[in-house]
Amino acid sequence: MENLQLILTSTFVSGIVSVLVSYIISIKLKKLDFKNEYYKEILKKRLVAYQYIESQLAVLKTVVLDESDNKPYHMMFSYSDVEFFDFQKNMVMAISFSLWIDDETTENLEKLNELFYNLNIKTAGKSNAQLIDIGKKYYQLISDLRFQLENSTKRGLYNLHDIGKAFKTKKKNTTRNIRELK
Repeated sequence: MENLQLILTSTFVSGIVSVLVSYIISIKLKKLDFKNEYYKEILKKRLVAYQYIESQLAVLKTVVLDESDNKPYHMMFSYSDVEFFDFQKNMVMAISFSLWIDDETTENLEKLNELFYNLNIKTAGKSNAQLIDIGKKYYQLISDLRFQLENSTKRGLYNLHDIGKAFKTKKKNTTRNIRELK
């Protein structure tokens, strides 16, 4: 009788322990599953942002040479001032998704945006020949900023999976000033 009682007690206790362990593991797995789904959504948003940056970089890589003086300029200056702005739409979209990308890439996007803000002012109402002259004048600066953006984008893509690193805020209470080009 004592052995039967011992067997029933141990069976009952092991059943309770088994249920508790299963419950705890189930809760932990659900939390992990939720976290993984959350990270997948963040990765999707990050990929969208980087796709816009990639498209803008492709636009900025297209360079032509003026046959009259052999000076380079970006092809986006070959069109009207309205179309010049159209070439910047990917950058505008990338900036709108900048919450999902790393600080360095965001900073490089903002530098490029500041430059194009000023260039849009300078190109408004200008003839095609004047646009090309502006493009020649700012060719090197645009190329340098494109190169910086491209490198920070590569680093961001290499660390795409590292959500914690991407969202580690480094700056506090920064102000953004847009400087006018001379």
